[in-house]
Amino acid sequence: MKKKTMRWIGGVLLVGIFIAFGTKLIMNQRDPYNADFFNSKNWELYQGEGDGNWENEEGVLTLNGGTGNKAIYEKGDYTDFQFETKVTIDPVEKGSSENSAEGGILFRIQNPEAGIDGYDGYYFGIDIENQQVILGKSSTEGEPWTEIATKKMYLAYGNSYKLTVKASGEHIQGFVNEEKGSYPQIDVIDEDYASGQIGVRNRLGNIRFEEMSVTPFKKADIKQAMYTNSLVAEAADPDVLYDHGTYYLYPTTAGKNIGGIKVYTSTDLVNWTDKGLAMTAGDENWGNQGFWAPDLIEREGKYYMYYTADEHLVVSIADSPLGPFTQTEVGPLHEDTKEIDAHAFKDEDGQYYLYFVRFTGGNVIWGAKLNDDMVSIDEETVTEILAPSQAWEKDIADVNEGPYMLKKDGIYYMTYSGSHFESPMYGAGYATSENPLGPFEKYEQNPIMQSNSLAHGTGHHAVAPSPDGKEMFMVYHRHESIWNTDPREFAIDRLRFTKNENGETVLEVHGPTVTPQPVPSGAVDVENFIAFEAEDLKPITVTKKTSIDDWDLPEEIGIITSKSEPRESQKIAVKWQLPETVETQTVTISGKATLPESVENLGELPINPEINITIKE
Repeated sequence: MKKKTMRWIGGVLLVGIFIAFGTKLIMNQRDPYNADFFNSKNWELYQGEGDGNWENEEGVLTLNGGTGNKAIYEKGDYTDFQFETKVTIDPVEKGSSENSAEGGILFRIQNPEAGIDGYDGYYFGIDIENQQVILGKSSTEGEPWTEIATKKMYLAYGNSYKLTVKASGEHIQGFVNEEKGSYPQIDVIDEDYASGQIGVRNRLGNIRFEEMSVTPFKKADIKQAMYTNSLVAEAADPDVLYDHGTYYLYPTTAGKNIGGIKVYTSTDLVNWTDKGLAMTAGDENWGNQGFWAPDLIEREGKYYMYYTADEHLVVSIADSPLGPFTQTEVGPLHEDTKEIDAHAFKDEDGQYYLYFVRFTGGNVIWGAKLNDDMVSIDEETVTEILAPSQAWEKDIADVNEGPYMLKKDGIYYMTYSGSHFESPMYGAGYATSENPLGPFEKYEQNPIMQSNSLAHGTGHHAVAPSPDGKEMFMVYHRHESIWNTDPREFAIDRLRFTKNENGETVLEVHGPTVTPQPVPSGAVDVENFIAFEAEDLKPITVTKKTSIDDWDLPEEIGIITSKSEPRESQKIAVKWQLPETVETQTVTISGKATLPESVENLGELPINPEINITIKE
C-alpha cells in the first residue's frame, strides 16, 4: 500500500511518499467510470489559503486545514453522471476558527488553479455552522463565487454524510444520504458548465472522503404528466380549496386594484381557468382597496372567505365556491385594529379557529376561537402565537405572517412566512404545539423553503391535497424575477411529514423547484361539472289556472364546469318530471339531465336540476 502526503506550508507544496507492505492494483484509467479514485497519481492538488495538507490512503482521501484547498481527479471528463462520496468533517474545539468548517464535492470542473475559488464549475457541500447544504458555482474570469441554492437540514461534526450529485444536461440534483423516495435537497437548472472533471474541496477543519464513485447517469424517460413552475401569473398570497373534484384558487392580484378577489378552477392543481371575481367591492362588502390574502373554508354548505381590505380583516359568505361572496352585516372584523393574513382552521373536535397577523412589534401571528357564526371571534381567547425571533425572519423587517395550520398525530404545525417579502431571506418555516393556541416552539432547521437565485420571493403559502389524498402540496407565490416583485406568480411543490436524522417527525418541502415535476397523484386535467347555471333555474310564478304543461319550464339549462369561461355556459337538455296535479301553492320540480361525454363528474354531484314554482290564485 502507498500513502501519499502533500503539505502546503507558506505557499510551498511538499511531497512525501511512504511505502508500506502490499501492492495496489491500478485499474484501467481509460474508462473514467471504472476508476481508481484512491490512487494518488490520478489527482492534482491546488492550494487555497492557509497551511494545510492532503492525504490519500487506500479508501480514505483527507483534506486537512487551510481554506479552499482542492483535489482534482485528472483522469476523467464527465458530462452526464452520478457522483457519490461519503463526507465526514471531524469534530472541532468549541470556539475555534474551525467551527465554520465545511466541505464537499466539485464537478464539471474546468481550468482549476490555486485560490479559494480557483476553478470553473460547481461545488456541492455541507455547511455545519449554518446547518445547510449548498450548491454554488465559481468562475476564474467572471464572478468568483455564486450561490445557486441552499437547503436547511440537521448536520453535525463527526457524522458521515453521503453526498450525491446527479447531473443530466442543465438539470442538477444534490442529495444528502439519499434513500428510495428521498427528496433532493437541491434541484435546479443551470447551463453554465456542461462537462468537466470531478474533485473535492475543503474549508478549514479535517475533512475525509470515502466510498467515492462516478457512474453514467441519464434521466429516466418521463411517461407521466409533468408541470414546471410557475403556473399562474399575477397571483400572490394564494389559498386553494378542494371541493367535489375541483380546485379553487383564490389569490391576491398583486400590483393592481381589480376591485375584489378572483377565483380560478382546476382539476389537477396545474392547469387553471380564470373565473373572474368571486368577491366584488361595493355595497355588499366592506373596503375599497388592498384586497389581499383570501382564505376559504366550508361549513355546512356555506363558504366563508376571510380576507384583508384596507389592512382590516373582512369575512364574506357564499353558497358556492365561485361566489358571489357578500357580507350579511357590512364591516370589518375589528374597526379599530389593523389585521391581515387570516387563516381559518377546523380542529378534530369541531371547533373552528382563526389565525391572523397584527402589527405588534413587527408582523406577529395571533389566534383565537371562531364563534359559531363564523364571522366573529371569541375575544377572550385571543392569543399571541408567533413573533419574529429567528435570524432569517428579521431581514429588512421583523416578520411572521401568512399562517397556515396542519395537524398530525395530535401535534399542531403552524406554518408561516418570515422576513420582508422583498428580502432574499423570505421563505417558509413552522412551529409546533400540543394546543391550537400554543405555546408554539419553532423548528430549529427553519426555513423549510427559501428563496434562491432561481426562484425569488418564495413564500405566503397554503396547503392543498392531491386528488387521491396521497400527497400534500405547498401552494405559494414567487416573484416574477430577481428584479421585479410584481406581478407575483403562483407555484406548487410537494410537502410531506417525514423523519429527520434524530427520528423526529418534521415537515419537508421539495422546493422551490424550477425543474419539471410529476403532477399531483391521482390528478387528471379534465372538464369537471361544478353546478347548473343559476340564471336558468330561477323560480317561476304561474296562475292557478295555468296548465302544468304551460309552465314554460326551460328545455335547456347551462352547466358551469372547471373549464367554462365566466358568463358562458354549455347548454344541455333537461326532462322535467311534472306532477299530475298540484295541491299546494309552491312546488319544487325536479328534472333529469345527462352531462356531455366531454364533461366529467369527479365529485359525483347529483345531476338533477330543480326549479321552484309558485302558484297564485
